[in-house]
Amino acid sequence: MRDADFRSIMDEYEEIRSKNASVRESREAEVCSRVPEYKSLTDRAASISTEYGKKAILGDASALDELKNELKLISDKKRELLLSGGFSEDYLEPVYTCRDCRDTGYIDGKKCHCLKQRIINALYLQSHLTDILKRENFKNSDLSLFSPEVRMDMEKVYAAAEDFVKDFGTSFRNLMFLGNVGSGKTYLTNCIADALLDKGFAVVYFSTCRLFSLLSDMVFRQRDPEERDSFFSNIYDSDLLIIDDLGTETVNSFVVNQLFNILNERNIRRKSTVISSNLSLKDIKDVYSERSLSRLIGNYELYYFRGDDLRMKLAGPGAV
Repeated sequence: MRDADFRSIMDEYEEIRSKNASVRESREAEVCSRVPEYKSLTDRAASISTEYGKKAILGDASALDELKNELKLISDKKRELLLSGGFSEDYLEPVYTCRDCRDTGYIDGKKCHCLKQRIINALYLQSHLTDILKRENFKNSDLSLFSPEVRMDMEKVYAAAEDFVKDFGTSFRNLMFLGNVGSGKTYLTNCIADALLDKGFAVVYFSTCRLFSLLSDMVFRQRDPEERDSFFSNIYDSDLLIIDDLGTETVNSFVVNQLFNILNERNIRRKSTVISSNLSLKDIKDVYSERSLSRLIGNYELYYFRGDDLRMKLAGPGAV
């Protein structure tokens, strides 16, 4: 991700913190308006903190303990006033959009899940997939497009995909879609991506050509270490990685090794992957080696797409 894009995301966090602080201030003004005594107690807490702080500086050893006791009494009284005024106990707690990182984007120096998702969403916008997912999702899927002789099989494939989404996060599964060009594999991967993004999971999508082009760029060119780490973190640690159109890239030893490393690493970390390919299993073995094939066979549920090119049907009569 470009530095400018990342700065824009961090600016969004600053805006979120500012808006939430304003919400908190509005709530406090509301409470003080309806329960005037609440403000008096707030002012009292500030006053005695200053008072006992001076005593502690002058050597009063009991000052801090006495301050704690006084503040505890004030806190209890304020809680009673909130409840009596019709407010919840936590009404004046700090307001956070993400409580895990408190709207900073980081937890103990590491990117929070909300920041990772914002980065991924930005990547989706750059790749124009956001508009695609508005069209290609489970709600818009139409199984009547499949010919009668394959429709029953495709109903089972779609049911498996929906189960995959439903159980995601509680079970570790990998899917592989095999079939001819235009048979609906990419459409179904987009359905899965859309559904999981809606549920708040971090989903990363790559066509194989784009994936291995970026991998080559990261490995062989001088890149900012943080940018490189972020890229590989998305590859290895995203909740779901989608690799679309396996077999359309130019294959060499680098591609074969990188594919194996990605599949192996994600299996070790128990991170789910969905792969689509126009190749048969035999072709995959011939192109990517027995080692890569064993990773697919042993850890992936295989689903076959049969039938005509759906894109031709969608294009209508006379399409070329």
